[in-house]
Amino acid sequence: MSAKKIKNSKLTIDDIAKLAGVSKATVSYVINDKPGVSQELRCKIKKIIEDCNYVPNSAARGLAGEKTHFIGLVIPDVSDMFYANIIRGVEKTSNKYNYLLNLYTTHGEEEKEQRVIKLINSSMVDGLIIMAYYIKDNFIDFLKNEGIPFVFIDYPTKDEEIYSVVVDNEAGAFEAAEYLISLGHQKIAFLEGHEAAWDSRARFIGFLKALTVNSIEFNPLLVEKGDFTREGGYKATKKLLEKGEEFTAIFASNDQMAIGAVRAIKEKGLKVPDNISIIGFDNIEASSIIDPPLTTVMQPIYEIGKKATEILIRLINEEKIEQKKFMLKTKLIKRNSCKALN
Repeated sequence: MSAKKIKNSKLTIDDIAKLAGVSKATVSYVINDKPGVSQELRCKIKKIIEDCNYVPNSAARGLAGEKTHFIGLVIPDVSDMFYANIIRGVEKTSNKYNYLLNLYTTHGEEEKEQRVIKLINSSMVDGLIIMAYYIKDNFIDFLKNEGIPFVFIDYPTKDEEIYSVVVDNEAGAFEAAEYLISLGHQKIAFLEGHEAAWDSRARFIGFLKALTVNSIEFNPLLVEKGDFTREGGYKATKKLLEKGEEFTAIFASNDQMAIGAVRAIKEKGLKVPDNISIIGFDNIEASSIIDPPLTTVMQPIYEIGKKATEILIRLINEEKIEQKKFMLKTKLIKRNSCKALN
C-alpha cells in the first residue's frame, strides 16, 4: 500500500501504521506528541500523515492514554420522549465540560446490551452512562475489569462501589395510587412496563403498598403487561376491557402506555375520566397536550441525565465522590384524566 494509492480515501490509524511499518500505538504516540519514538521514525510517520491528509480521531488519542473527550451513553431507545430527555440532559452537560456524546441504543434486548458494552473500550470513550434492563454480575465485572468509569441510571445496585442515579419510583407510585383512592377508586387496574425493568417493578410495589395501607384487596386480574410503549398500553387496556372485570381507574407505569390506554378506552365508546380515570408516570411533553391532559407522576428526567453526567466527569477526573447512590424525588401532577367517583 502506498500513500498515493490511499490518499483522498477515508483513512484509519491502521492504514497509517501499515504505511509506516509500525504499530498503531506508535502512530498514536506520534499523533499525541508522546516520547518513546525516535526522531527519524517520528518524521517518517508525520510525513505519511501529511501526505495522506489524515485527520486523527479519538481512537488514535485513546491508544496513547490520552482522553478522547467522548462520553458513551447506552440507552434502550431514542424514539421515546423519556429517553430523548435523558439524552438532552447528558449531552448538554457533557458539552458544558467540553465532552462530546457517543450514543449506543440496545432496544432493550439482552444480547444487544451485552454486545454493545463489550464493544466499547477506553479508546472510544472516557466513561459510560448506562441504562440497561439485563444487568448481571458478569456484566458489572466486565465493566470493572475494563477500567472505564461508569454510572448507572435507574439501576439501584447493591454493590457499594458502583455509582447510580435513580428516582424514588416506589414513593411516586404510592402517591399516585393514594390519589386515585382519595377520589373513591378502589378497583384500580395496573399496566406493567418492560418485564425486566427495575423501575416498573418498583412502581408496582408502590401501587400494592397503597392498596394495603387503605385495606383494598388486590385483584391480580386487573394487572396487564405492557412494554412501556403506546402500543403496549393500548393492547394491555384492550385485554382489560375484554376480561369483563370491573374497574374505574387505570394506573399505567409510564405515560406512553397511559396514552395508549386512552386510545383503547375511546375506541370502546367510553370516556376518560367520566367512565375510567387514568394516571401515568414520567410527565413527558405529550402528557399535557393529549385529550384529556394526563394526570401523571413527574420524574426529573433531564436532571437524571445531568446528574449522571456530572458524576461521571468527576470520576473521569479521578475526583473522590463519597456518595454512591443518588435518589431524585418525584411529584404528582394533577390534570384532567382523573375524576372523583360520585
